[in-house]
Amino acid sequence: MKKISTLLLSFLLIISLLPVRSAHADDITGIALEMEMRAMVEKGVIFGYGPGKYGPHDDVSRGQFANFIARALQLPEGQPKFKDVPVTSSLAPGIYSAVAAEIITGYSDGTFKPDDPITREQVANMIDKSLDYLKVPKQKAALAFTDEKLITSSISRSSIGNMVALGIIAGIPNLDSEGNPVGTFRFDPKKTATRAHAAAFIYRMLKAAEEIQEEEDPSQGTDPFKIGTVDAQGNLTVDAKTYKTFDAAISALTNSNTQVVMYNDSIIKMKSGVAVAKPAVGTAAAVIYESDMKTIMMPVATGGAVPTTEMEYIRSDDEKIEVKVAGRQGFVKHTNAYLVPAAMMKGRSYYSVNSAGELVHNIYDINKNTYSAYTTGVAPSFLKQGTKYISWDGNTFKTESGTVVGTAYQYFNMLPARAKTNYTAAELDQYINQALAEREALYRSNPTANVRYKDAATKSKLIGIGQTLKAAESKYKVNALLILAMALHESDFGMSAHALTINNIFGIAVYDSSPEEGAQYATVEDSINSLMNNYLNKNYVPIPASGIAYQNGSSPGNKNRGINVRYAADAYWGQKVAGHMYRVDKALGGKDFLNNPAPYNVGITNIEGLNVRMGAGTSFEKQFTYPKPGYPVIIAGTEKASNGTNWYKIISDSNNNEFAYVSAEYVDNITIAK
Repeated sequence: MKKISTLLLSFLLIISLLPVRSAHADDITGIALEMEMRAMVEKGVIFGYGPGKYGPHDDVSRGQFANFIARALQLPEGQPKFKDVPVTSSLAPGIYSAVAAEIITGYSDGTFKPDDPITREQVANMIDKSLDYLKVPKQKAALAFTDEKLITSSISRSSIGNMVALGIIAGIPNLDSEGNPVGTFRFDPKKTATRAHAAAFIYRMLKAAEEIQEEEDPSQGTDPFKIGTVDAQGNLTVDAKTYKTFDAAISALTNSNTQVVMYNDSIIKMKSGVAVAKPAVGTAAAVIYESDMKTIMMPVATGGAVPTTEMEYIRSDDEKIEVKVAGRQGFVKHTNAYLVPAAMMKGRSYYSVNSAGELVHNIYDINKNTYSAYTTGVAPSFLKQGTKYISWDGNTFKTESGTVVGTAYQYFNMLPARAKTNYTAAELDQYINQALAEREALYRSNPTANVRYKDAATKSKLIGIGQTLKAAESKYKVNALLILAMALHESDFGMSAHALTINNIFGIAVYDSSPEEGAQYATVEDSINSLMNNYLNKNYVPIPASGIAYQNGSSPGNKNRGINVRYAADAYWGQKVAGHMYRVDKALGGKDFLNNPAPYNVGITNIEGLNVRMGAGTSFEKQFTYPKPGYPVIIAGTEKASNGTNWYKIISDSNNNEFAYVSAEYVDNITIAK
């Protein structure tokens, strides 16, 4: 068992988790640094300009490279510092993350000059400081480059020497007049680094860091397993005795209720508590697998802008941890999670009821020891104000002592995408304008904390999109309210950098944090069309003939069912989107749900391999098959088959049919909180 998983595995995970563009038949194929650049593209450090175009020979700016580093190392957020990098800049997050990690510094005049080309020498200095951040020991090597005299800075000479010793820098071959290598190398310290150069530097940095850490793993040649005891106050005492194997440590336990098994300094087995997602080196999300530990079930967030994911702990051994996420059982490697015994927990996420009778989700970030909260809908009637409730899926609630108090589902969280909103284009625009006015008010009350909402009522990219939303609903058969909720959530009310600069209101294929390098759209309508054609109506709503990784039901959902299973690493993305739908409905009079006496009737399929047909009865042609239980469906009516059995007429998930039919015995009615 190693401290850090291999980079190759990390790359494969990212390929599986993200809807990246094709990695073949592009402008990377055949270049000298193809392997390194392709690895960084597939890993999500460097993106492209569009299908098949990554610009390997394009110059890189200082701001862009800082963002590459921030993504590669998954750096935490930083605070604004430079007068030429406003917080509204698309490059600001990565720059200030790198500043906080002490990887970059600015100039004496208080600027960073983010748009200036970055030289290979400057890249080497940033990489060297990145290795300091990773706590990789310094090494030295002679500079044998034919142009080493051009490296005049002592700091740069030291950085480049360290890079050479670690195998990160090899140099550029010198050629004779006929283009043949002559056996010597140069560094070109003052030349601008290209995107391919940047990819190679970062790839080799991560590889070197991993190899050094594995070499220093104290488990090599020692007995790495120990036993620890956790007292009632949450204090951990580790026994001095060590064990060669996990089984030997298990056999030595005398009180499994208070004792834990440790691998070096990490707890890998305990009686009860939570498993907390963490990133392996170079990864942005933790991966939950099926029992074969090969088939990816879902990604979950590991911190940063989204709080680290808590997972329900079931059991563990020295290779894996069995967990539940939103009630769905899966397995995670120890490199992607750590364990916190119940007695050592300083806080945990919980649900509560506010004074308006709404359900509030209070999310605990274990890494920061802080809480954040959002409203997701109406509180079930069995929940009481002033009490904390625990729920892993947002549907079934327990007291803090573990007593189940009831199960109820949030309507908008379960509502399939093929529903239609009762709101007109003008009403949707009315809500958008109201919400933007509220954001401007937040800015006026606290300009520092809410600077992103300055001039929201006139600048937001969501202004006036009501008609476009309704047109999309009609054309693509996807609820306009759902589309709006996704835009509100992903674009921060139309005020995100990508929304403002490239009309990207859904964060689709977020590229190199600059307008010319992103998934650019000529209009917001183009962004909506892309969401429909390339995502929702391609992978997430219709049931494909094969390959169901992304199709887990078309409601916003959670990590058990719905779009959220694979759409976002944030375990609560679906609940947050549903919360936006609820707030729009509440503000506009409740015509979709709150004050609607007959909203859509939603049920859940209950068997594997449920055939969905063109008519009521098995003699009718099959439209598609729900491969597993748990798919939300909209029940539009009941019909009798020729044999007298009841069949539900449902709104079809197909792109081509409005309705479909399923046997009523295979769909369960659910309790909606209202």
